[in-house]
Amino acid sequence: GRADQMNRSRGIVPVPLAIGLGVVAISAVLALGAYRFPEEMGFVILGAHVYPYALAVFLGVVGLLLCYQAVTGGFRELTDHDDESARALPGGKLGAAWVTAGLLAVALLINVIGFVLAAGLLFACSARGFGSRRPVRDLAIGIALTLPIYWLFNAGLGVSLPPLINAWL
Repeated sequence: GRADQMNRSRGIVPVPLAIGLGVVAISAVLALGAYRFPEEMGFVILGAHVYPYALAVFLGVVGLLLCYQAVTGGFRELTDHDDESARALPGGKLGAAWVTAGLLAVALLINVIGFVLAAGLLFACSARGFGSRRPVRDLAIGIALTLPIYWLFNAGLGVSLPPLINAWL
């Protein structure tokens, strides 16, 4: 009731605080990576460090806002698990595991199977994490979405990504 809500608004909630601090840490790592970029890399008008810095600032602000909510009682506007809309969303821990597996697969396989196939695999794993049951279709969609990005970076911007597909294919 109301007493629970008042008690909750006064205390520090550890899990949301850990999430906020994690987002702040990720932003710090991005900022450090952007700082280490050589100046000659990237598009001529903007250096290669501009976009990672912008993302680092954005994540830092989001992380600080999450921390603020955590020390003032936790995240707001969360639906109860009894809410029908919350039950309708697929995923949960298994969904998060699929998305995480896709990210790990990209990190481990991008130099083995190439950028396009690795990004397509990430898309398929993410789609599975959000409830899709059509892995072949999802892989095809992921590859179709990735090909223009690959060509844009390689031909349009002159930024070399890992090969389209590696020579062993």
